[in-house]
Amino acid sequence: MTTALRSNQTTALSMPGDALQVSARMSVFLAEELLPLMAGLWPASANQLDGNARGVALAWGSLLRGFNAQQIREAVLQLGEDADRQFAPRPAEVRGVILRNNPVPRSAPVGRQVSLRVCEMEAEVRVYLRNRSVPVEEVTAELRKVLAEKARQGVGLTGNQYEEDGRDTKHLGV
Repeated sequence: MTTALRSNQTTALSMPGDALQVSARMSVFLAEELLPLMAGLWPASANQLDGNARGVALAWGSLLRGFNAQQIREAVLQLGEDADRQFAPRPAEVRGVILRNNPVPRSAPVGRQVSLRVCEMEAEVRVYLRNRSVPVEEVTAELRKVLAEKARQGVGLTGNQYEEDGRDTKHLGV
């Protein structure tokens, strides 16, 4: 069964009072295509994916916001080619594959700007690809490197606060 939804609709998958929302199209993609695909590729994860579908949809929808269904599907299928993998990937792994497959241009046109959150995501992915369990300090150090690279490339930075905890970027030297 396919559900037709307007692109401007959103579905609140979280409890009342939570601000986290996932678009209706993303909800349909997750429920009708991605979760069954992952359960088929990684049967050992089928119970967890099915038993916690709401939590999985929230995690995937929030961490992969901004990527389209085709990018997500291709990344999951690419991870599914690993015959030794027993369990479904985490959203951060999929985000890493998407970013690796769609690299950010290394030279910026005049006036190009990126948000601090984009730089944070890039730092998280770089660190995660090296080691799956890392301390926050290592991510912060990688963020400093990313910010320095962006400055060398002439990329402007928008935003001045971490979204997670409200700290400003002065402690990073930017």
